[in-house]
Amino acid sequence: MKTFKIAGFYFAGQNDAQEIKVMDGLIINREDDKRSWLIELFVDSAYEGILREHENHEDDLKVQVIITHPDNDPALFSARMRELNKLENGISVLFEGKLMQMRTEYAKQVLSDLVQEGLEGDDLIDTFSTYLKKRINTPSVKRT
Repeated sequence: MKTFKIAGFYFAGQNDAQEIKVMDGLIINREDDKRSWLIELFVDSAYEGILREHENHEDDLKVQVIITHPDNDPALFSARMRELNKLENGISVLFEGKLMQMRTEYAKQVLSDLVQEGLEGDDLIDTFSTYLKKRINTPSVKRT
């Protein structure tokens, strides 16, 4: 198993990402035959309502995790919440998920959106390239 520090966490929406500020967190590549990962977060109690909304979600959630350093690209996971525990100073949350190929999935999403908007030819290529360079619809991490 390989363990990494979490530098950012987001619930990925269709057109945006909802940040959950992490006080501390680890992500573990279990290196098993299922290619599963464990994502453990420690967050402020203020996020309890948002987290409870996702607690019994029947479908997998799309979450984005920035691993190790805030400047890294977020990795996209398909995950399910396994545990949510209120602690004295915050909330501990455990997800189990599978890594999706971030660049491929993001590129597919962008291309699909642009085609639905009716772009084609050079306009499609130029706009697609701009979106990929600017990473539109992926979280941008602000340094404090």
